[in-house]
Amino acid sequence: MNSLYKIVSLALLNLSFIHCRSQDAALLEGIDKKLKANEWTVSQVLCTDSLMRLHSQKKFREVIRANAVAGKFCMTSNSEPGTKVTIKGSVTTRRGDPIADGLVYVYQTSAKGWYSDTGAHILINSGDMNHARLFAYFRTDKHGNFVYETIKPMGYPGSDLPAHIHIHIWDRNGKTLRAPGELLFDDDDRLTAERRKISLREGFLIVSNSGTVGAPVYEYKIIVDL
Repeated sequence: MNSLYKIVSLALLNLSFIHCRSQDAALLEGIDKKLKANEWTVSQVLCTDSLMRLHSQKKFREVIRANAVAGKFCMTSNSEPGTKVTIKGSVTTRRGDPIADGLVYVYQTSAKGWYSDTGAHILINSGDMNHARLFAYFRTDKHGNFVYETIKPMGYPGSDLPAHIHIHIWDRNGKTLRAPGELLFDDDDRLTAERRKISLREGFLIVSNSGTVGAPVYEYKIIVDL
C-alpha cells in the first residue's frame, strides 16, 4: 500500500511539474510578444514581483536578452530589500571611441549577499552567472552610455570579499569585449587596503558615490579592449 501511495504521489508531482512548466512556457511567449510589440518594457518585466520566480529560467533570460534596448530602466522592484542606488556607465575603447549599441549583461547579489533565493552561490554550471535572480541585459546608447536603478549588493555571507556587480559586454555584432569584470563601491566596509589593491590588480573598477547619502549614484568609466 505504501509503495502504491509513493508511486501515485510521484506521478501527481510529475504532472504538477509538467503543468507548471507548460504554464510558464505560455507566459514567457506572451512576455516576449508584448516586449516586441512595445506594449511592455524590459524594466516592467524585471521589476514585476509575480514574475520574479522566472528569473532563474534560461528561457526567461533569453527573452530579456533578445529584447534588450538602450535607455534608463529599473532592475529591481520597489519591494526588493536594500539601499536603492543608481548605476551609470560609459563604455569606450582605449582611444575614447564610444561602444554604441553594445549589449551589456549585469548580475549581482541581493542585500543578503545571495545570488539566488536560497543561498549566496548556486555553484552548478556557472549558476551564479546563468541563474542569478537580480540581473539585466540592456544596450548602450549612441554615446556608449547606460544608466539603471537597482539595490546595492552585499558581499557573500561568511566571506571578506567586497560587494560587486558582475558585468559582461559585447559589441553590436556579438563580439565579446574585454571588460573590467566587476564594479565595486569605494564606500564598502569590506574594501580594505589589501582588498582594494587586489581588486585594482584584477582590473576591477572602484568608484565613489557621486550622489547623496539618501540617493547614491555610482558612475563607472569602462574601457574595453576590442
